[in-house]
Amino acid sequence: MKLTILNQKGSVGKSTVTTNMAYCLSVSGKKTLIVDMDPQAHSSVIFCRDIPRNNTINELLSNKSFKTGDVVRQAVAGEDEQPVENLFIIPSNIHLAITAEQITTKIHREKLLYNHLKRIEKDFDFIIIDCPPAVNVLTVNAIYTSDVILIPTTYGRYSLDGIADLFQSIKEVKEEDDFAYWILRNSRDARTKLSNAFVEEQLAPFKKNLLTTVIRRNEAINQAQMNNEPVMIFEPRSYGAEDFKKLTREIIKKCPK
Repeated sequence: MKLTILNQKGSVGKSTVTTNMAYCLSVSGKKTLIVDMDPQAHSSVIFCRDIPRNNTINELLSNKSFKTGDVVRQAVAGEDEQPVENLFIIPSNIHLAITAEQITTKIHREKLLYNHLKRIEKDFDFIIIDCPPAVNVLTVNAIYTSDVILIPTTYGRYSLDGIADLFQSIKEVKEEDDFAYWILRNSRDARTKLSNAFVEEQLAPFKKNLLTTVIRRNEAINQAQMNNEPVMIFEPRSYGAEDFKKLTREIIKKCPK
């Protein structure tokens, strides 16, 4: 299952969802690969402390003949940087922004990631693709190769702005109107009842695509991110850890065997 985490809005928790869900999947015994398609490399810094200058996603997008397995690294986590069983990552770095500019004129540029991942996808149960907050050549590659698009949204007043444009972009890349997607409600604060009710009302038309799990706003998630750790390592008994475990169980249940 290739799952792309996508929203053209920033600050909705794409990398947080990517890293915590991927870690939970690996703990659940699912062999999981993170593909970091964001030049900010927020997913990479969690599981790849010494991000290399070379042997990153840049090489795959720049060279269709590059050996895909050469950029796959074992994930490490925690202060002692212990290897995480079942978890691997193709890291990114800031130079990906330059690579993105260079590949925009390539023929079949939307298939670059797809062609590389199909060489190794049978080695994994899940491939989680973290995207930048924009619809550009990087996200187009992620959309093209994905089986399901997961769209995190928050409970802010303008959290759903642009979702119609996002759907249109996905349709154009997929070249079909009926594509698989899930919406994840993230960072819910029980105290902001009016805002919560407004967002739930706006999400009503997408009811059949809403994940049941809601990620509650939890300081442990923020602190874990600042410490470059999954919340399950930083504070395993927190609400944040509990919610991401629940999300992972739902994702596994929804995926075909």
